Amino acid sequence: MSIVNIYIHDENIYNVEKKPPEKPPKPPLYHSRFEHQVRQETKSCKDAHRTMGFSKIPLPGPNEFLKKNCGPRYRATKSAPVRLCTSHKPPVPKPNESGACQVLKVVDFKKENIKKVVATSPKKARPRYADTRKGDFHDLERSGLMPIYMCRPKFGKVPQYLMRRKKDLAAQKERLIEDCAQQKPRCTYISQEERVELLKGLKKNWEKLQQEYQSLPLLTDTVPKMIRKAKLENNLKQLEKDILTIENNPYIYLYDDEPKEAA
Repeated sequence: MSIVNIYIHDENIYNVEKKPPEKPPKPPLYHSRFEHQVRQETKSCKDAHRTMGFSKIPLPGPNEFLKKNCGPRYRATKSAPVRLCTSHKPPVPKPNESGACQVLKVVDFKKENIKKVVATSPKKARPRYADTRKGDFHDLERSGLMPIYMCRPKFGKVPQYLMRRKKDLAAQKERLIEDCAQQKPRCTYISQEERVELLKGLKKNWEKLQQEYQSLPLLTDTVPKMIRKAKLENNLKQLEKDILTIENNPYIYLYDDEPKEAA
């Protein structure tokens, strides 16, 4: 027969008796946030003189003796209850009331969110730099490695070449205005005297050309004769056209299409 000695064990005889289960603690009582307002409302609605009567009763005069049912009678006036809580919601509308029910607009929040996401611009990544091989990132703008141009003395100022350019453009504009003011108008009006003299001169020229045309030989058998005859006919037609134009138009203006350039 062998004996087994157990030196390591977890048995404990003190835990044999079962202890009663512990009761969980009770949750705290519920207290409404309108508790004080309700108490004030209930106190304000109570009659102050229900049991004790009025504090001051008018006494009868010395000449009046008391009789049955001749004393003063007071009736308690019911005042409207004072509502201290004004944040109550309106009552539920009845089904027979017209216009009480508002038509709710159905909104598809999925589509609205998709539109917002599509319309939003992507967030720009801030410039960073890594100073170790493990990838420790740091802000590049605050590191001093990037040049900050706003610290320069000329930052935000108009360059000198732009100022000179503006002055040159302004001077050129002033010169153009002065030149336009000095130039004579291209359109001139012919007076009636000049018009009559012009008609007389054109008619004299027409008479001279007509005499030359009538003095031509009847036989035009050579080339020079044909050229001279055609030239006189063209000049006569042009003079007749000019005379007709001046006679039909009493007011005549002359316009110079090619102004003379100043030397």
